[in-house]
Amino acid sequence: MAAESLSDAERMQIEWRCSQLVNRFALLNDACEYEELARTFTEDGVFARPTLPDQPMVGRQIILEQFRKRPPRTIRHLMANVVITAESADRASGVCYMILYSGPALAEGEKGPPKADGPALIGAFHDTFRRVDGQWLFARRQGSLGLSVGG
Repeated sequence: MAAESLSDAERMQIEWRCSQLVNRFALLNDACEYEELARTFTEDGVFARPTLPDQPMVGRQIILEQFRKRPPRTIRHLMANVVITAESADRASGVCYMILYSGPALAEGEKGPPKADGPALIGAFHDTFRRVDGQWLFARRQGSLGLSVGG
């Protein structure tokens, strides 16, 4: 079913579900829930971090392994200007801005919040979504950086 044959309700539902996936990815990333984060991708999904746009990770398992290798830190992703376009009943594309703040991980017993230790990064994700077994997933997330603030 092509985009032009989708009803307004179908289009809105697809675009809402994909927008929720964008926000869910950020929350899972910040919470270091990498297994669940990896499951937001198709089995053959591709992810390229904004800081390493030319080094894409291919496949859900590779994405999980790479996230597990990250050093402990406190991070907060803010997703903004999320625009999703339903292309068919099973495909959508989107773009959003990402603002990242990071700081050190809190030591056991230490009270936070930690102070951000570097400049904020402002980037973007260009996303391709695919519906698999009724669930919307990332088929591709291509990150890029646009600005570094401060520092």
